[in-house]
Amino acid sequence: MNGINHPGGVCQMNTGEPLAGRPSFGSWVNYRLGTENENLPVFVVMTDTKATPINGPRNWSAGFMSAAYQGVHIHPGAEPFRHLNLPKDLTHEMHIQKLELLRRLKKRHQATRSHQSELEARIRSYELAYRMQAEAHEVVDLSCETEATKRLYGFANKHTEPFGRCCLLARRMIERGVRFVQIYHGAGSKWD
Repeated sequence: MNGINHPGGVCQMNTGEPLAGRPSFGSWVNYRLGTENENLPVFVVMTDTKATPINGPRNWSAGFMSAAYQGVHIHPGAEPFRHLNLPKDLTHEMHIQKLELLRRLKKRHQATRSHQSELEARIRSYELAYRMQAEAHEVVDLSCETEATKRLYGFANKHTEPFGRCCLLARRMIERGVRFVQIYHGAGSKWD
C-alpha cells in the first residue's frame, strides 16, 4: 500500500486507491453480481462500536458509480437495521397508500431529473426497506443460535462479544444471499 497516512491507507484498502472518489470493493461486487435475495441488501457494512471508522461512509461509497451500489451500514445493538418497523400508529393500509403516493410523486419528480442517481438510490433503498420487513428481523435475531455457537463467536467475553456478534450476523446474512459483508473493528485508526 502506498497511502502515506491512515485515512489514505483505509481508502486504499477499500477502493484500491489512496484518494477518495473510487467505488469500494463491495460496490463493485454489488454492481457486477447483483442480488441473490431481493429482500436483503447486496452489500452490508457493520461496525462493532457506535463510533464511525476513519473516513466514515466514504469507505463503502459507490464513488463515481450510481449511489444505488453503495453499502448499507447496519448498527451494533438491538436494532441493526434502523427504522425497519412501521410506527405503531401507522396501519398497513395507510402504509400502502403512502407508498402509492410516493410512487406517483417519484414518477413526476424523476421525469426531469433522470440524471440524479442519488434520487434513484434513495427510492431503491425505501423499496428495499419495505421488502426487508419480511426477512430482516429473522436474519438479525440471534436468539435462535445455540449457546455453544455464541460461545464460539466470543459472546462470553465482553471484549470479544461486539466483534463476534458482527461475525455471526455476517455469517447469517451470507447464508441468506447477501453477497458482500464488511466488518470494521474499532474506530479511528485501529484498522492496522
